[in-house]
Amino acid sequence: MATSPPEKPPPPTDPRTIQPGGHGSQALYLRLLNEQLVGWNNPRAMLEHALQHDNQFLLLGQKLLSLKSGATDPLLYEVLLRLKQEEASMLPPGGFFPIAESLGMMPDIDRWVVRHVIAWQSGWTKKNPAKRPPLMCINLSGETFEDKSFLPYLTQQLDQSGLAPWTLCFELNETDIIEYQRRARDFVAAVRPRCRITVDSFGSAKVSFGHLAGLTVDFIKIDGVITQDIGRDPAALAKVRAINAASQKMGIRTIAEFVETREMLDKLREAGVDYLQGFGIARPEPITGIP
Repeated sequence: MATSPPEKPPPPTDPRTIQPGGHGSQALYLRLLNEQLVGWNNPRAMLEHALQHDNQFLLLGQKLLSLKSGATDPLLYEVLLRLKQEEASMLPPGGFFPIAESLGMMPDIDRWVVRHVIAWQSGWTKKNPAKRPPLMCINLSGETFEDKSFLPYLTQQLDQSGLAPWTLCFELNETDIIEYQRRARDFVAAVRPRCRITVDSFGSAKVSFGHLAGLTVDFIKIDGVITQDIGRDPAALAKVRAINAASQKMGIRTIAEFVETREMLDKLREAGVDYLQGFGIARPEPITGIP
């Protein structure tokens, strides 16, 4: 999912994917979030204000670790979006995403992230003409690639930026791919010649590649619920190995998320995973500090 989901901190999972059971539970969850947000008597107006004033949102990048020696890929970063108001209200990072989703504002937020990341990438490239730019991975919500106006917007932004192909990667959540299958396929087919694609939270719904048929993807990010269990559950480690083996046969690289300890790193390296992401690898930092 916007851009972003984030370094997904340890469970509870990324707030952008939290779906409390039942419509009543979801409504209560959103109401309680609203009550915690200082000054959010009108959350739509608050988010619209943040979208119009660049200093309200923060763009962070979390570096991924490559486990393959001699890999030809550039450095990988996942782009994470934070709202300054969250810290003032003592909310968890990304706590505003469920509210934005309930208001149908995720496409607007994703556009904001795309526009600002592309602008940052263009500036970085001008400052470092002799260096290969990092690959920045942006989360997109299902609502966004279901929005027919988003693809023309993205194409325009890329054309105007002059960025080299494959300096951006878009992360699509597995559950969104299942829900919006037709639009997901159309989106991937349209952007894949210029951008890379990651399937995020793979295995969160089911460990199956059937729903990825017809999609050309570059990376599969193994769901953190699976990777966090590899130290105590042999079945979880077996799932990681199986996902990795199947992905390699298809020419897809694997990313394990929520990596926090040396023990996890060693097990995932032994399992043959390509990349690691988590607080034990690198913490999110403002993208302005990426060298």
